[in-house]
Amino acid sequence: MTKYEAGDMIDGRYEIIKGLGKGGMATVYKALDLITKTFVAIKVMAPDIVVKEAGQERFDVEKESFAKLWDNQYTVKLFDVLQHGAEWFIVLECVEGGTLKDKIKDYGAMTLTEIKNYFIPLCDALQSAHNLQIVHRDIKPDNILLTPAGVVKLGDFGISIMPGYESEAEKAIGTPRYMAPEVLMKMRATPKSDIYSLGIVLYECAVGVAPFIAQDQHMIAKKHIVEKPTPPRQINSSVSQGLENIILKMIEKDPEYRFKNMNEIKIALTNLKSNDNSKPYFYQSRLNNWTNIPSNNKVKIGNTYENLPLTSKTKFTAIFSILFLALILVFVVVLLVL
Repeated sequence: MTKYEAGDMIDGRYEIIKGLGKGGMATVYKALDLITKTFVAIKVMAPDIVVKEAGQERFDVEKESFAKLWDNQYTVKLFDVLQHGAEWFIVLECVEGGTLKDKIKDYGAMTLTEIKNYFIPLCDALQSAHNLQIVHRDIKPDNILLTPAGVVKLGDFGISIMPGYESEAEKAIGTPRYMAPEVLMKMRATPKSDIYSLGIVLYECAVGVAPFIAQDQHMIAKKHIVEKPTPPRQINSSVSQGLENIILKMIEKDPEYRFKNMNEIKIALTNLKSNDNSKPYFYQSRLNNWTNIPSNNKVKIGNTYENLPLTSKTKFTAIFSILFLALILVFVVVLLVL
């Protein structure tokens, strides 16, 4: 694959400004469209990937998904598709406000207002995709872009599923930290799989850390299937009961117990208040009529302290130390009095 430098031209129209990122399938550059005088993002597909059947399908799925979702304001816009020799290019809207991953890394847990501002539009974008029979299958903070004004834009449809492109429909493809149990078990991804993945992202935004974490990707995958998530309010007490209920319903192990569609989640989030008096949600934590479940399928509650963000761990340790010292002081005073 050609490595483009600042000043290089593509198709006599797009002048490369700088590289934005590189993945296994493509390299992304920021470029100036000399005709419209606007900045664009150009995704250069790796030739050795596109020539393969699966790679060609992923390329076709991505460009068609972007094209079909043009009318939705919360998805990245497709401007052009080009081919030069063995190289293929997708010209997209350049979204320069960072990603949701950057937001979480820099600021940690989000407020209810921030969560509504980001996730209500995401529900809208995903419902539009599902209406077109497109399952995203790779929802994660990295693929949720932000404009400088803070508007979300859903991107990266490279491993999505849509009618006519289903050769990888039952493969366990994606990022384990955000994958639904059924996808990890090589079952076909559905809109409810996207609901689960979005729920994992919502959990992470609400408390500052994902519910299932481990150093090994296989252990993360197993946790999704057999481990019960720690209720968000046990990690971040500022999370309302209503928000916790929405999150837990989105990340039910069995798709049967999740929300029916993204519109239901959008309505629930819209009506959510910070001072609600909701009853705690009863997490089902079981998989009905599923096969290929690991033999060690006992559901266990996650270790709350283990899942805490660093700032919360420090606070927890400080409080525990103060209480412990207070007990020692009381004990010493009692001995002196006696």
